[in-house]
Amino acid sequence: MSTSSVGVPRSILHYEFGGFLASFLARLDVPVTLSPATDRRIFQAGKHWMLDEICLPVKAFAGHVSWLVQQDIDAVLIPVIVSHENGRVFPCHVRTRLADIVVALGLCSRERLLTPTFHFDDVGLSDDGLYELGATLGASVEAVARARDECSLFLSPEHVSETSQTGSPTIALLGHPYVVEDPWLNGDVIERLRRLGCAVRFAPLGEIGYSPSWTGLHFDLAARTMTTVRQWDNDESIDGIVFLLPFNCGPDGDIARHMAQNTRTPMMTLVLDELRSDGGICTRLEAFVDLLAHRQLAGGVLP
Repeated sequence: MSTSSVGVPRSILHYEFGGFLASFLARLDVPVTLSPATDRRIFQAGKHWMLDEICLPVKAFAGHVSWLVQQDIDAVLIPVIVSHENGRVFPCHVRTRLADIVVALGLCSRERLLTPTFHFDDVGLSDDGLYELGATLGASVEAVARARDECSLFLSPEHVSETSQTGSPTIALLGHPYVVEDPWLNGDVIERLRRLGCAVRFAPLGEIGYSPSWTGLHFDLAARTMTTVRQWDNDESIDGIVFLLPFNCGPDGDIARHMAQNTRTPMMTLVLDELRSDGGICTRLEAFVDLLAHRQLAGGVLP
């Protein structure tokens, strides 16, 4: 098979599918270059190409592609995620067109992109895109099947619930994987909460399925977010929920107010944008944690 080197942006789809695609390529013996973790330099490189109105994660994504095209690699992998197999749930439009966006902006030529088309089901990526990608790289059907079986579907490190300090609350962190897993995008919120003595809970994809269709929502990750918050609202071990809302995410913006108004568990929405300050994030988190601590002392009633 061909051993063409492939670059994988450490952004959006990489986090969304738990590093699966990079691991899949490695098991096909394809040299893989993963872009470095998001930092201000990468973000500014992406922002240079984007309109201000584009959401924060896509600006970061463009920065990762910009970094990769300058490396000594043959192709950049940007899968096209089309829809759920039920034909009723879809990715957001911008996330579906990431490959077209980088071509239209002149970030990368179409000839240098690998753009296999995937559907997804309640568990994850469909096999059709894997076989398309493997065929493009010259891999046999048998090699693709073997690589697929050797990869764990969701390879992100498991976030184990930690024991909080006495009197400190357990906080569930709600948001898309590519926001929750990217410390620069989320303002290092996980570490900040831990420094405040909180236990931090997450929602591994496998627990609720990738894109629950029974919510009635047509956007996949919004459906997952709604399902997660409903489950957490019935979990007595969770004292509060922090929702990470990246500016300017339309689906998240639409459901944020609904969740806040219909969730019994105290909930804070933390809007993430490029103009945020570390001091502002710290102040809001500290105030929320103090509120929850006072609520615990008051027997579950907000003062």
